[in-house]
Amino acid sequence: MKEIARELAKLLIPLPQRERDESNDQFGERLKLAWKQRHTLTGELLMSARASELDDPVLARLNELKIQKEDIQRQIRLIVAYSREFIRPEPYRLKTLATATGLSISGTRTIYSSDDVALIATRIGRQDSKSSIFPASSQKPEKAFEGEQWWVPPRQPAEDRQEPPS
Repeated sequence: MKEIARELAKLLIPLPQRERDESNDQFGERLKLAWKQRHTLTGELLMSARASELDDPVLARLNELKIQKEDIQRQIRLIVAYSREFIRPEPYRLKTLATATGLSISGTRTIYSSDDVALIATRIGRQDSKSSIFPASSQKPEKAFEGEQWWVPPRQPAEDRQEPPS
């Protein structure tokens, strides 16, 4: 297991290449840093393998990376939802967001859900730009809410809606 952890550290932290105008001291410092990072990562890999039910540094590291990836994807979803549903007077364009996220335009359009929009409304404390989702603290819903909760205003029957003056 220790050998696997060492080899993973070598794989993930390559030794630096000498730069053209780099002094021996500068290159030596970069080498020392890489060796120290490898040593630290080897220890982390062994500890996470022992702490996980997998008891394998490869599987434990892959599991850690999967969790990080899921967190990054969640952050991207929330940022895209915020930039499309809460920015006024005009949301970010899909093409711009698609380029920034590395997604297609249709992928950017569908990456988030109404649950994401509701979560954002509660966290920032205001309704979305379409006024379709409100944070739980707005307009004092009957039941006292705690945490990240939200509510959607009840729909009015068509005959109760007031038409704007012409």
